[in-house]
Amino acid sequence: MAQKEKEKSKAPVELTIEQDEFADDRLMIVRIGSHIVETTVARWDSVAGAWAKSTVSELRLFHSGSGPTVVSLCAFRGFPRGSHSWDLKGPQGNPNYPSNPYRVIAICLGGSRVLFYELEDWYSSRVPASIIPPSLRDLLSNGKVVVVGWGMAEMVKKLDREWGLKVARPVDVRKVAAGTYGKDAVWWPKHEKGKVVMGGLGFEELAELALDGMQLEKKPEKVREANWGDIGIDGYYGDDEEEDLELIKYATRDAFVTHQIVTKCIKKSGFPPE
Repeated sequence: MAQKEKEKSKAPVELTIEQDEFADDRLMIVRIGSHIVETTVARWDSVAGAWAKSTVSELRLFHSGSGPTVVSLCAFRGFPRGSHSWDLKGPQGNPNYPSNPYRVIAICLGGSRVLFYELEDWYSSRVPASIIPPSLRDLLSNGKVVVVGWGMAEMVKKLDREWGLKVARPVDVRKVAAGTYGKDAVWWPKHEKGKVVMGGLGFEELAELALDGMQLEKKPEKVREANWGDIGIDGYYGDDEEEDLELIKYATRDAFVTHQIVTKCIKKSGFPPE
């Protein structure tokens, strides 16, 4: 019996998505194991701005005496509308090629609310400052907000260059985890093309370490190779509604689990030096 319970605990957490039948079609309910996350999908700046403003207000963030607020941020690349790449060397077939711009960001705030924000039909790799809502800008540039994610050094430069978004206090999730569990548990040297470089735990491995053995399945190939610049939301979907919902589901998972990892680490050992 004990062995069966042990095997059961190692089963991958279930991941599902459905529309909230009591809300409009912008609100999705994503279940990640026993956790329920409300995801607002937005293509228009007004929807993203309203989410940021109302969520900050409802969660009573930044009130007098409150400490730093943790926000997780994930970004996803894709082809701009009508293009295949913004690499000067020519089109790149993989939407996730590093030169392709970020087309979607997912933000988790308060541990159970996620914003899935895709830029509207923008044909350039640079977004006019007027497109991004002020309330979202203010959230990420607030000095009391610690913005955590993966590969933050490169992400914040790219978001600044392409979206004009400033992140005041970016922190890499693996840096937080290393401060809690030790560098050797998160990073290690490895050989790559004849050189020694630093490798580290991936998303699923770090979730298992920090979240009591949580088992997450690897993303399906169609999600890993997806074009995040061709998603239909705000009341309509693209050529494949099921595929669009898969992307929203996994973006929600990434943002939520990243937030959970960092929150758990902070409870154990506090904020790491920035």
